Amino acid sequence: MSRKFIFLVGSPLAANLDWNTDELLNKPIPPFYENTESPEQQLSLDQPPVRWRVLRSPSVDKLGDNYDSSQRYEDPAFFISHQLAVATDAPTEGHSEDSILKFYDHSFAIHETSEVAGSDVYVADSTQESSLGEDSMLASFTGLDKSDTPRSPRILHIPGPLSNLQDLPTARYIQSIVPQTMTVNMIVGVLAVHTPRRIVTRQWKTELDLVELVVGDETRAGFGVNFWLKPDKPTAKDNETDRLGRSLASIRPRDIVLLRTVGLSTFQDRVYGQSLRRGMTTVELLHRQPVDVTDAVGFYQGRMQEGSSQDDHPVLKARRVRNWMLRFVTNSAGMSHPRGLPPDTQ
Repeated sequence: MSRKFIFLVGSPLAANLDWNTDELLNKPIPPFYENTESPEQQLSLDQPPVRWRVLRSPSVDKLGDNYDSSQRYEDPAFFISHQLAVATDAPTEGHSEDSILKFYDHSFAIHETSEVAGSDVYVADSTQESSLGEDSMLASFTGLDKSDTPRSPRILHIPGPLSNLQDLPTARYIQSIVPQTMTVNMIVGVLAVHTPRRIVTRQWKTELDLVELVVGDETRAGFGVNFWLKPDKPTAKDNETDRLGRSLASIRPRDIVLLRTVGLSTFQDRVYGQSLRRGMTTVELLHRQPVDVTDAVGFYQGRMQEGSSQDDHPVLKARRVRNWMLRFVTNSAGMSHPRGLPPDTQ
C-alpha cells in the first residue's frame, strides 16, 4: 500500500479554493459551539458573557469617611518623642535639636487648633458602657478616698468604639484628612511613663509640661501618647487640665488604663497620639497590681480574674491586655511579676 504525504507549507492561494462545494461548514463545530441541540445556550455576540472590569488596589488617601480600620494593608510606624529628646542631649546630634523643637511646635499646634467638636465625639449611638455591681468597692485613682467611693453601681462610659493599636491608620491617611483630627479610644498597658518636660513653644510662647506615655496591647506595642498640661497652680484644682495632670501623676508602668478621645497625628511620617484641648482626652485606671492595701486598684480590679462570656467588650479587652503584659512585660527588676513588700518586722 502506497503512502501519501501532505506537506503544509502555508495557506492556499485564493484561486485554488472552491467555494461551491457542499462540504463547506456552515455551522460551528465543537469546541467553538458547545451544543448544537440547545439554541438557548448559544453565545450571543450582542451580549458577551464576560464583562471585564479593572480592579485597582485601594488607596489610603481616597478612603475618606468610608475608611475601615480592619481593612488595612500596612502597619503604621509609631513615633516616640522621648527617643528624639534623648538624641538631642547627645553632643554629636546637632540636627536632633531642631527636630525636637519642630515636634513641640507641631504637637502643640494640633493640640490648640484640632477640629474635633464635643458633639462629634460623644455620639450616643456609639457610646459603650461598662458597669460594676454594688459589691465592687473600688478606689478610683481620680482623687476619691475609699470612704467616699459611692456604693451604687458605677458606669464606665466610653465615647465610641475601642481601637487596637494594630488597627490605627497610617501616617498617609492621617495627613490626607488634615485639618480634621481623628480620635480613638484605647485600653492599653503602660510600658513607660517619661518624666514631664517643661516646654516653651517658639510660636505660641506658652509654658507647658509635656508628659509622654508609651503603651501597648496584645496586638502591638511602642505607641507614644503625649499630654500637654499647664504647670501646677495651687489656686486652680478643679479644672479639666488639672484633673488630667493628677491622673497622669498617679500612673505607673504595668498599669492598664483607658485612654478616651486621643487625637492622632504624625511627625516624620510616623503616627503618635496626643491630648486635645477642653479636657476631651482623659485617662482612667482600669487595673493595677497594688503594692499595699492603701494603693488604688482600678475600675476592673474585681473582674479581671473572671472568665465569663457574658462580660462586655471593655472587660474582655482589659483582660487580654493584662494577660499579654503578664507574659511579655517585665518590671524594672526584670521579673515577670512584681515582688510584694517585705513583712513588717515591728
